[in-house]
Amino acid sequence: MQQYMECKSGAYTIRGTVYIPEQASINHKVPMTVLCHGFTADRNETLFIHRRLARILSAAGIAALCFDFMGSGESDGTFEEMSVLTETADVLAVLNYVCTLDYVDADRIALHGMSQGGLVACLAAAREPQKIRALSLWAPALCIPDMCKKGYLLKVSLDKIEEIGYIDYQGEKLGLIYVRDALQTDVWEELRSYAGPILTVHGTADQTVPYEYSVKLCEQFGGQCVLKTIEGADHDFETLSHNRQRLEYAAAFLKEQLSV
Repeated sequence: MQQYMECKSGAYTIRGTVYIPEQASINHKVPMTVLCHGFTADRNETLFIHRRLARILSAAGIAALCFDFMGSGESDGTFEEMSVLTETADVLAVLNYVCTLDYVDADRIALHGMSQGGLVACLAAAREPQKIRALSLWAPALCIPDMCKKGYLLKVSLDKIEEIGYIDYQGEKLGLIYVRDALQTDVWEELRSYAGPILTVHGTADQTVPYEYSVKLCEQFGGQCVLKTIEGADHDFETLSHNRQRLEYAAAFLKEQLSV
């Protein structure tokens, strides 16, 4: 069953879709996975891959919530107002919302994130570690703060961004807040407060988020982080085989960690 949802994140309304297993009820609580989309995507993710994962999880007895970040999809706000920290606040608001659902087992909640959604999922797990049972990531964009600290974002110098106040990104304004919030974000330090477990799935041909960032994540977490490498996959996993693999890896990990 699918159900429309709304919740508040600060002054904004966040909108999404909940995929609810048939057996879910107040007397049969089920685990929940919150899915976080990437930069410029919406709740369904590119080529609807998050919708596909949500349906797989629901069929396995795990509720799944796909939502639009503030400034994306059907949620309030504008793209210009968005940053990794506003998105982190959105995830925390959604987590508070799912804990109010009477069919959700609040002790079995996971986060899943693609690209920038993976970075944001990491930050949210670090800030509410007691709420997160597991963290599933696809090509997590842990490189974003580093990119900004090198003085450029999307091939535009930070000096130029400061001068005009935004980046013209494919006809949308990416605001100065995005750069400023990225510069003050130390995801590696924040993640020290989250104990795991983590799954990260990454392609060796990713030209957007270097594969080495998932390697570094596993080095930091040791045995609590598993890296599944997909040889030849790019950032968007743009073949049938690569998509099948990332879906299978995420679904198996979440079913194991959420005990279904």
